[in-house]
Amino acid sequence: MKTALYTIFRCTNYGAVLQAFALARTLRGMLGEDAVDVINHRMDPRDTHLLGKISNPATPWFQRWINRRKFAARYFRPDLFELRRTMTVRLIDEFIKPTPRILVRPEELAALPQYSTVVVGSDQVWNPGLNADFGRNQYLATDLRDGQDRVAYAASFGVSELPEACRGEYAAALGRFRRITVREETGAAICESLLSVRPPVVLDPTMLLTAEEWRDAVARGASAAEGPHVAAYWVRTVSQADVDALAAFSRMRGVPVRLMSAGPLPKLAFPNEVVPFVDADPFAFVREIADSDAVVTDSFHGLQFAAIFRRPFAALGDVSDPKSNASRLVDFCRRYGLGGRVQDIGGFRNGEAPHVDVGELDAQALEADRVRSIGELRALVRR
Repeated sequence: MKTALYTIFRCTNYGAVLQAFALARTLRGMLGEDAVDVINHRMDPRDTHLLGKISNPATPWFQRWINRRKFAARYFRPDLFELRRTMTVRLIDEFIKPTPRILVRPEELAALPQYSTVVVGSDQVWNPGLNADFGRNQYLATDLRDGQDRVAYAASFGVSELPEACRGEYAAALGRFRRITVREETGAAICESLLSVRPPVVLDPTMLLTAEEWRDAVARGASAAEGPHVAAYWVRTVSQADVDALAAFSRMRGVPVRLMSAGPLPKLAFPNEVVPFVDADPFAFVREIADSDAVVTDSFHGLQFAAIFRRPFAALGDVSDPKSNASRLVDFCRRYGLGGRVQDIGGFRNGEAPHVDVGELDAQALEADRVRSIGELRALVRR
């Protein structure tokens, strides 16, 4: 029987697409190219994450026309973002290779063929705030048929604490998994509080591939950057304060900043020092970081790729808020000898220059974790 991967990928968020690509590639390398199905499913009832309100053929033409006008009035170069969306769809089809059938609702999981194992994860599959569009978190896999073997690889809750209201639901669902591995220490603590067992912490799938393997994988095309540059990536909605701070940072380092974002860029005033790279598809995103002089990011996956390619980096987050997504950045930096390297994004916006260098990243510990994480994944799918 085949193995199935059930994860987030139908979106324009670089990290989500690239983690799915890396995990599918690694599983297929272990089990065989045709031995792994990537379950193709909607991420919410409207599926606006990737198809979008503009291009979804199920939306009446006049509503799409209205939405397109609203989009054009609100965002910077929507034509380039639409190009990025189109290229991302092609990349997903060619390299992630999801199943032809798209599941419309989680209940359809029960009708899937029996798999030897269903692997849930990685990314923020168990984030209670992000994945409740169907009235429950579909990645808890409660809709899989009874008796279907299920495991989790590098699952993330995306929060430091699980809301009390959903603890019962999560405990019951996660108790049906044969084995769980998580991406952060905070996630291990949540699982331990629910199940009285602390799961192993493993690497995000993007880090299962070496820098050389990533360069080979994304070799198609070339970075649009010419000469030295700083790669900036924002998972938050980019503000004018962010752009102004990046312009100041560009002047300080004497090289332009190439700005990428998880979603479309708002219409802002972009000075010459900050170049929006709106049409970067996920592979171009990787090349942009690999070829950069430095990386400035508020994103977990931006930090991951800076570490993979050993780029000097500044990681920014809401460090004063223990419930923010900064916990993921802090966990990673602390684990590899970079404690204290996550800086406050509010201070950055207010003119505090970020500290940017590679630091004393413990490359030996990182490589040991990569080998161990591949071993954990192999153990999940080989029974």
